[in-house]
Amino acid sequence: MKLHEVEVAARERFGNHALLRYRWPGRIPEPGQFVMARASAQSLDPFLPRPLFAHDYEDGVMSLLFEIRGRGTALLAEEDARLLVSNPVGRGFDTDSGGLVALVGGGVWVSPLKLLGKSLGRAGIACDTFLEIPATAPQGYAAWISESYPDATLVPTEGTPDPSRAVLDRLGALERYAALYASGPAEMLDAAKRAAAGTVPVQLALRERMACANGSCYGCAVPVWKSGERAYARACVEGPVFPAEVLAW
Repeated sequence: MKLHEVEVAARERFGNHALLRYRWPGRIPEPGQFVMARASAQSLDPFLPRPLFAHDYEDGVMSLLFEIRGRGTALLAEEDARLLVSNPVGRGFDTDSGGLVALVGGGVWVSPLKLLGKSLGRAGIACDTFLEIPATAPQGYAAWISESYPDATLVPTEGTPDPSRAVLDRLGALERYAALYASGPAEMLDAAKRAAAGTVPVQLALRERMACANGSCYGCAVPVWKSGERAYARACVEGPVFPAEVLAW
């Protein structure tokens, strides 16, 4: 996959959470798409870029919101690091809902919901947004989320018996929504899939490990139902957003 060197416009840190903005003259991302990103350096350690959801796009500036988990993401967050990124890729959210929708996000995986909310707003689709503030989130991150999503219901999950259900429990009756869009840790996505089964259509943004991001390596394969049988789909090209009912878990 071709990577393009871009100009970094700004970096922000909230503990182990980072927001990176860069100037992007290429194709505008669709909600739910991702880019492959790595620090531009002489060293090839790490060799593979990291898949990161497109968080926002405004006036030629793209942003990525991510958690620093290892050397690759740590380098992306460094102030003096240059940046290599791919074009936006993958299958994003289907926004043809026809009514009030709910956006559900957990932890730093709220990332693709910013772009999604803006897209829905431009289409005249009303949405309710519910975002987790996990126990591990630094204070600066919680304040930033509040400012970045001023209309969202923020749900602190510290001390809750089941954090994966805490945000979903704030939605009330799911029948009032035409669709539910969720992006969060695997436990939250599984809870959303089960809670809404047979009630409201759900789309889930999966965060998978990726190497090639073009479908060649099958390293990001996820189990799906196809013609009543269990099969596999590649999250990088058939996803990363999937209708909940097709996922075989």
